[in-house]
Amino acid sequence: MVDPPDIRRILLDAARLIREGEIVVFGSAALAFRLADAPATRDVDVWCDPRERGDLVEALMGELSWYHDRHGAYVEVWAAETFAAPSDWRSRALVLTDPDVPGVRLVVPHPHDVLVAKVERWESADRDHARRILADFPMDRARLDALDARTPYRQGRIADPGRVAAYLAHLAELRASLGAG
Repeated sequence: MVDPPDIRRILLDAARLIREGEIVVFGSAALAFRLADAPATRDVDVWCDPRERGDLVEALMGELSWYHDRHGAYVEVWAAETFAAPSDWRSRALVLTDPDVPGVRLVVPHPHDVLVAKVERWESADRDHARRILADFPMDRARLDALDARTPYRQGRIADPGRVAAYLAHLAELRASLGAG
């Protein structure tokens, strides 16, 4: 497991590999940047721009790599489409640079965007992450509905009926947990 304080170091190591471009960290690892009680995570999920630079990160820092063996942590590189967040998520994102790697921008989505992106899967860990997110960043139903309206499920970019059904069922559960507010 990757402890939240280690995520910045891991991402800095990835930035040193790509040297120029952008790394977007999403999923549980993104929560380490904004939550007081961020969860540990199995891995660090990212995508890189330019996309081909992610191949280097995956090869040298991926699961079962030398990096994984040495540090007990690994990076999974995904396509941007994997992050099923509201279309305007970048407007709320935290953008960081490090003086050691000034050519790389690290982009961290807002916890509400991470939460909405987790709704389709909604496993017990995702529900735990939702609880942690809402403890630090409360949300009412109106805010959830506004974010939901801009998701790929509502905008037709995810059209698979099974995925949409799972998202809608879990969204109803999340909405109910927010109460009438």
